[in-house]
Amino acid sequence: MMRARAQASAAETAPTTETVEGAGNAESAAAGRAGGGALATLRTIAEDTQFSRQAEDWRRRLVGLGVACRGLAFQGLGAGRDCDFPGAPPALLAAWRSHLPLLNAQLPVRQERLGEDLLLLFWLPPTQAVQEAASAQANAQAGARVGLWLAPPHGDKTAAQVQLALGWLQLILAADLLAPGRRAGQLLELLARVQSQTAARAGAQEWINHTAAWVRAEVPEASELGLTLFEVRGWRPHWWVSADRAWVEHAAPGLQQAHELAEAVLADAQEHDGPGGWALPLQRDGQVVAVLAASHTTRLPQAAKVLLRAAGSLGEPLLAHWRDAERPLWRHALDSVRQAWQHLRGPGHWRWKLGSTAASLLLAGLTLWPVDDRVTAQLVIEGKLRRVVTAPQEGFLAEVKVRPGDRVVAGQLLARLDDHDLQLERARWRSARDQAAAKQRQALGDREAAAAQQAAAELKSAQAQLDLVEARLLRSELRAPLTGLVVQGDWAQQLGTPVEVGKELFELAADPGLRVALHVPDRDIARIRLNQAGELRLAGQPQRGWPFTVSQVTATASVLEGVNGFRVEAAWSGEVPALSPGMQGVGKVTVGEASLLTIWTRPALDWLRLKIWSLWW
Repeated sequence: MMRARAQASAAETAPTTETVEGAGNAESAAAGRAGGGALATLRTIAEDTQFSRQAEDWRRRLVGLGVACRGLAFQGLGAGRDCDFPGAPPALLAAWRSHLPLLNAQLPVRQERLGEDLLLLFWLPPTQAVQEAASAQANAQAGARVGLWLAPPHGDKTAAQVQLALGWLQLILAADLLAPGRRAGQLLELLARVQSQTAARAGAQEWINHTAAWVRAEVPEASELGLTLFEVRGWRPHWWVSADRAWVEHAAPGLQQAHELAEAVLADAQEHDGPGGWALPLQRDGQVVAVLAASHTTRLPQAAKVLLRAAGSLGEPLLAHWRDAERPLWRHALDSVRQAWQHLRGPGHWRWKLGSTAASLLLAGLTLWPVDDRVTAQLVIEGKLRRVVTAPQEGFLAEVKVRPGDRVVAGQLLARLDDHDLQLERARWRSARDQAAAKQRQALGDREAAAAQQAAAELKSAQAQLDLVEARLLRSELRAPLTGLVVQGDWAQQLGTPVEVGKELFELAADPGLRVALHVPDRDIARIRLNQAGELRLAGQPQRGWPFTVSQVTATASVLEGVNGFRVEAAWSGEVPALSPGMQGVGKVTVGEASLLTIWTRPALDWLRLKIWSLWW
C-alpha cells in the first residue's frame, strides 16, 4: 500500500517538475534571444532546471526514508522556483495558502490534516537573494516556505524526519547561489584561454574545445556533444573549426549535416532546434557572422543550450574582431567602401551624407576649376652691367675705401696695395737712369763713340725699368671702372692680407638698371618660355610683389641649396623699383592654366613615372 502511494505521489509530482523545467526553458530561450548577458543566462540554469531536478531528487529521498511525499510546494526561494502543489485538490491549495502568512521565525512549523493526508509547512531563513531584495521592514517576515503533501502512514516522528531532511534542501539552495559565480569564472577562464592565442583560428579552436568540455562536464546528458563553428563569408557558411578536431573531411556525413543546418539557420537568422541537431546564429550589427552547430545522439538538453548561448555571446565577438584584424589590406579597403556605400544609400547617417556631399563638391572644384599654373624658383636681384675688380699684381692690402652697399663713381679709389717696395725700386731705377745719362754725356764730350753708345743702351734699359715700376705703382691703386653700387668685396677688416694676381676683390653693378636672375629647377625648366609673365616677392619685403617678364633662358646649370637648376633672366615690367642688387626672394612664373589637383599631384606623378621607367627592363 505504501509503495503504491509513493508511486502515485511520484506520478503526481512529475507535472510539477515538468512545469518548473518548462518555465526554465522558456526563460532560457528568452534570455538567449534577447541577449540579456551570459551571467543572467547562467543564473536561469541554476534557479530553474537544476533546482527542479534537485527538488525532485529530494522528494525521492524522502520517499526512500519512508515518508510518502506526494508533492512539494515552495514560496520565497527566488524567481522561477515558487509553485503551489500543481494538480493538488483545491482544499489542499486553500490550506497551503492560508498557512503561508502565519509561518515566521517564531512559528517555523505548522501542520494540518486533510482527511488521510497531512500538510506539513516549514519556514526557512531567507536566502541571500531574498535578503537583498527585501526592505529592512519586510525582512523580518521574509523567508522561504516549504510545503509537503504527505500520504499515510505518518506519525509523530514524520515532522522531525522531514525537518532533518530540510538541511539538505538548504544546502542545495546555498550551492545554487554559488553556481552562477562559478560558471562566470569558467567563462572568464575560457575567454582568457582564447585571448592567449596568437591567431584567430587558434583562438577559435581553443574556444570550441573548452566550450565542448565545459558543457559536457556541466550537463551529463550532453556527454556526446559535438560542436562545429562556421564563419559566414559571402552569405554562405564556411567550416572553420570543430571541437576536438584539428581538421575534417569536407565530404564527411557529419560535417555535411552540420553545414545544411548552418545554411538553414543563416536563411532564417533564427535558432534552430530539431532531431537533426541544434544551431545558434551569432550576430553582429544585425547580421549573422557565424553559426554554432551542435550535434547529439538525442535532443540537446536545455541546460546545454543555455551554456552554449552564454559561451557564444561572449566568445564570438572576440573571435569576430580577430578575424577582421587578420583580413588583407584590400579586404579592409573593400569592406570600408561597402560600409560607406551602405551608409550613403540607407536611411539616416546624415553626417556621412553631408560629409560625402562636401567632399564631392571639393573634389569637383579641385578637378574642374582652372587656376594659374605657376613655376616657383629662387631669385636674386642683379645689375644689368657688372664689373669685377681684380688684383693687378701680388701685394698686401694697405688701405680699403669702400664696402658692399656703397655707391661709387667712375675712377673713385676703392683700395690700395702696399707700394713701399715699388717706391724703393723706382728710386733705384731713377738713380740708374741718371747715372747712365751722365755717362752718355761724358762719352759724347770725350768723343768716345763706343762708350757713348754703351751709355745710351744703359740709359734706355734703366728708363724702361723705371716706366715698368711707374706702371705698377699706378696699378697699386684700385679704382672704380664705372658708376654704380659695390655688390661684393668686404675687405675693410682684412688690411695686410696678401693677395694674388687676378684675385677678385670687388664686384660692382652699373647704375641705373636691374634685372632678375631666377634659379629654375630642372624638373620645371621645360615649361619656361620667353615673354612669360611672373611675380616676385623679396625676403626683406614679403608684403609687396613686383611683376616681371622672362627675357632669356640660358643653358647655365648650377646647384642651389641641393637643387639642380638653370639660370633664367627676367626684366622688370614697368618702372624699375628702387631696389639694391643682391637682394633675394622667390619668383613665380605663370606657364598656363590647370586644376589644383593636377598642380598638387604633378611632382608625385613625375617622380613615379621616372621611377617606373628606371625600374623597367
